[in-house]
Amino acid sequence: MTALVLALLAGVGVWFFVSRSGDSAEAATCDSSRFPLRIAASPEVAPILKKAAAAFDAGTASSVNGACATTTVTAVAPDAFGDTLGAALQARGGAQAPTAWVPESGLWRRVLARRPELSAALPRANPVVAVSPTVVAAPRPMAEALGWPQHEPSWSELLGLAQDAKGWGARGHSEWGPLHLAWQDPLHSPSSLAATASIYDTTVQDQTSVDDVRRDLLSAQSAITSLGTDPSKAFAPLRDGAMTTAEALRQTPLMPWTEREVMAFNRTSPRVPLVALYPSDGVAPAEVPVITLNVPWVTDQQRAALDRFADFLVKGDAANQFAAKGWRTPRLVADPDESLGALADEPHYTPPTPEADRVATVLQAWSALDRQGSVFVVLDISGSMNEKVPSAGNATRLDLAKQAITSSLPLFSDRTSVALWTFSRKDQGTDYTSVSDFGPLSRAVGGTTARQALQQSVNGLTADGATGLYDTVIAAADAARTHWRPGNNTIILISDGKNEDEGSASLDAVLAKVKPLADPQRPVRILSIALGDQADAASLGKISAATSGELYVARDVDDLDRVFLSALTD
Repeated sequence: MTALVLALLAGVGVWFFVSRSGDSAEAATCDSSRFPLRIAASPEVAPILKKAAAAFDAGTASSVNGACATTTVTAVAPDAFGDTLGAALQARGGAQAPTAWVPESGLWRRVLARRPELSAALPRANPVVAVSPTVVAAPRPMAEALGWPQHEPSWSELLGLAQDAKGWGARGHSEWGPLHLAWQDPLHSPSSLAATASIYDTTVQDQTSVDDVRRDLLSAQSAITSLGTDPSKAFAPLRDGAMTTAEALRQTPLMPWTEREVMAFNRTSPRVPLVALYPSDGVAPAEVPVITLNVPWVTDQQRAALDRFADFLVKGDAANQFAAKGWRTPRLVADPDESLGALADEPHYTPPTPEADRVATVLQAWSALDRQGSVFVVLDISGSMNEKVPSAGNATRLDLAKQAITSSLPLFSDRTSVALWTFSRKDQGTDYTSVSDFGPLSRAVGGTTARQALQQSVNGLTADGATGLYDTVIAAADAARTHWRPGNNTIILISDGKNEDEGSASLDAVLAKVKPLADPQRPVRILSIALGDQADAASLGKISAATSGELYVARDVDDLDRVFLSALTD
């Protein structure tokens, strides 16, 4: 256990406090003067810190040069603390400005450090007073089917099984149905954020391309059954005495959680307990740091006292309190209780906690991919799309566009709504044709799924005619508003030319038509891809800007796959 905790600490690159400033606590005294320590703490740890603060203030442990601290601990959620710190920085301090922050996971520091105005105030190196490994919570029978406790699955194994049509049948338990993976919102759950970063690390590894991150996370997300999941609801079937075990397991997902949360759940004596799976390729743990803010209003005296408080938390009764709640502590107060689903000698590998830049990349990609709404692709199939691209082995522009669309289809989950129109100028009828209607990719279409039907239709597209751009955009705007769904609604407009329909509406008329798409109550963004040097990037840019969208320019046509993926995940 000692080696394991040291490994956890080495993995996250943190250090523990050793008394180093001022006179020793044993020889310290308190005169009549006091100075404040104002600590903001996550609700999960605030009760322990409040009790410790009372004991800290009662003696001389906080003494610095004869004066002692008066410590207040306020429970505050991480995002709210970010707002509090931002306001304090604008005001340059104030009577209630915080001096330190203790989140339940150091990942929250990385999340807030994405905000430029907060980054410098949140130092990287901080004393850690408790840690809980990030795990995958799994009902015990399912964990045993995966080889627990002798075998710990990798992320690729779990994601692969979730995408296997046989589901649990691949492990001899077809009665459990498919393997469901559930995720909490990584923006609000350090466990899911750590798991998401781990999947990124194990799939992308040394690559830093945002496009690689997007593609790998999109692939991973397609294996996840539900996003923004509430754990109390996800694991409720395990407590339901009216269900058979098989019924309960069919309805229960596997989900990233912390080891302490698994143990807390099992303390409620569910009918089917959870166990903690420790992915073999590792997940950054949830460590509890004491972050002394790097701000002008925190004095050297307060910094020294906060160092003493961190030491007090490690060596005092607070360590017992943390251990009682399931955290592992540097004092090794107790091994995690294996009867509650933990394994004391796991995890064998703990990766470093990702820094703010990597967290920012992962969250940006994940937030974009977590779309509840629709993707509406509007593709130019005018004759110029037959032009060959020498750098792409003489594939045509249309070939590359088709490849970009079809290569993205397997990455979408069944719940994603995808529609496709094509357009070129026609002498009779409309310039646009509906290839695939709005609706989830899992819906039945002509004896197959919409996903498979769309794949076949895209493969059969041919190019001919002139570019009937403007009338198509107007009609697409109407269709997008008609089929608007709560969530992210996006039109991806791909064209290699300019409008060549002399009888069509003007650009001003198009802009007037699409401007209402920027309605904040029912927004639809147009993301335009100008394909090649002959595309009317100026007009496409104006169309996108009118809807608060973006213009992507693929000067090198063989770069379309990357540009399309960027637009798709914007």
